[in-house]
Amino acid sequence: MQLHHLDNSFLAMYRPARLRFTDSDALPKTIRPVWDALRAQQHRLALRHGYKLLRENELDENERAAVLAALSSAELDNGVAAEARRMARESIDLVEHQWMAHRVLLTAHLSDGSFDTCSNLLDGIPTTMKTPVWDEPLSKSDRHVLRAAISWMTQHWDDTAAQLSDAYPDGVAQMPRALQEDWFRLAFYRDESKDAADAASELIGGHSSEKADILIQTLVRQGWHREALQLYRTIYDQDPSSELLRRRVVGLCIREGNVKEARRLMEQGALRLAV
Repeated sequence: MQLHHLDNSFLAMYRPARLRFTDSDALPKTIRPVWDALRAQQHRLALRHGYKLLRENELDENERAAVLAALSSAELDNGVAAEARRMARESIDLVEHQWMAHRVLLTAHLSDGSFDTCSNLLDGIPTTMKTPVWDEPLSKSDRHVLRAAISWMTQHWDDTAAQLSDAYPDGVAQMPRALQEDWFRLAFYRDESKDAADAASELIGGHSSEKADILIQTLVRQGWHREALQLYRTIYDQDPSSELLRRRVVGLCIREGNVKEARRLMEQGALRLAV
């Protein structure tokens, strides 16, 4: 694991989830063809329908805002970021209380590294607003992860941890594996041995003793011997035939002053000194 490479991480690559453009009986019939095309990821068809609606139909403000927001998403997917931003802002001018166009802008700002702009935009979005039937609000959890991603890339480690804790109140076990790796990195940036041990406990699950050893040795090198010892005890109990793990446990027991445990393990047979 590359602990010091910020770009090699889940949070560095995080973007708000793609818009789904789900069908609904409440969806205005005028905009339904655009939604159907985008849901099927037929961007050219969606753009054709959408621009035709903007040119020819007498749309009310709500419908026009919806079409502009949808087209801005399609243009961003097509790599036309400037047009996507323009249309998103125009949509917001018509219907401020929405998430869809804001999500396009947030994604665009994250992609070009405008983290302060992204944070300011997020601060300005009301979180308890009534949104249109066509809208797709970000969940509370997703909003916290988005803020964590911004804090990660601006190296505000304590705020990153706070946002992730709010997103996953049940702890690291609730996080996706890629985010558990970031939580592990974050523990080193914040000098939090318990957080590192909690993440390591999740990450070593299902791995071979050799791979688990590589991860736990990161804690040892940091000087977090007590936490490393507990992790080694756990995996040694699962693989008591491992000479490597027995040697690790004995070494850490001696270092931590657990002489009786070290002696008991050494009595099981001579230890090879090679690391």
